[in-house]
Amino acid sequence: MPSIYYDFGFYLGVAALITGVVTLLDKIWWQKKRAEAGKIQLDEKGEEKFPPFIDICRSFFPIIFVVLVLRSFLYEPYRIPSGSMNPGLYDGDFILVNKFAYGIRLPAFNTKIIDVGEPQRGDVIVFHPPHEPQQAYIKRLIGIPGDRLEWDRGTLTIIPQCRNAVNVDGQSCDPITIKSEFVSDKVEDLVPAGNNYDTYSETINGESHDLIYLEDNAKPRRYHSLRERWTEVVPEGKYFAMGDNRDGSLDSRFWRFIDEEGIIGKAAYKWIFVSFTEDPVLFGKHLPKGISFSRAGAIE
Repeated sequence: MPSIYYDFGFYLGVAALITGVVTLLDKIWWQKKRAEAGKIQLDEKGEEKFPPFIDICRSFFPIIFVVLVLRSFLYEPYRIPSGSMNPGLYDGDFILVNKFAYGIRLPAFNTKIIDVGEPQRGDVIVFHPPHEPQQAYIKRLIGIPGDRLEWDRGTLTIIPQCRNAVNVDGQSCDPITIKSEFVSDKVEDLVPAGNNYDTYSETINGESHDLIYLEDNAKPRRYHSLRERWTEVVPEGKYFAMGDNRDGSLDSRFWRFIDEEGIIGKAAYKWIFVSFTEDPVLFGKHLPKGISFSRAGAIE
């Protein structure tokens, strides 16, 4: 039985269902009953005055339906909730998620009904993680089903699953080596504790993006990717993802694999950055204190 995700899309779907059913019943049944009983009232324009609840449903259904379609099948807004994707994405960035990049899915159930494409290594994806299925995370996709991943202190080797010289997608079965290249001992100002990190660059599928790692002489911490070695094999129907903030991200290295049906879509565009108060202000919440459009653009 597919999971139900109780997110905004779920409640939007419930609202669309209720207002749509009420609107339909009024058109085919209740309106006729009112006319037969002589209970139809007209306003000053000569148009029917509907009962309050029916009037609300008839007014809001088209709006809710359009928003539901746009949000469920085209683009969904998403706020970056942490610094796990520094330095490319900040806590406070608002982005648009391409919902049709990997297929058309049913709202709330996230079940794919039309296949459009498949997630590719290097994509930044938004998804429901296995340990918190009602939450939405954002990470960079590293391994696809069948991949053997070998990590050696900043160098990633991907060995695709193949039966012949090429795999089922027509791509080479040769091992893919991705090495993190040092760029600078400076990081962007908006990266928390940036003085403890160095900036690196990584290229996957011909596309480059920046990463940050703990500097070599940093004090021992729970994570220190440039000193680690590990191996994983990605099962069928699963995906492996990591944050670009390699030593400040809880990801597939810790809670393992992403389910295919948990993928929401591909992160596509940054459109606004909102800074928040450092301390809670109202009802324990951090309030916005600044807005900027300077970071708007495509996500690498």
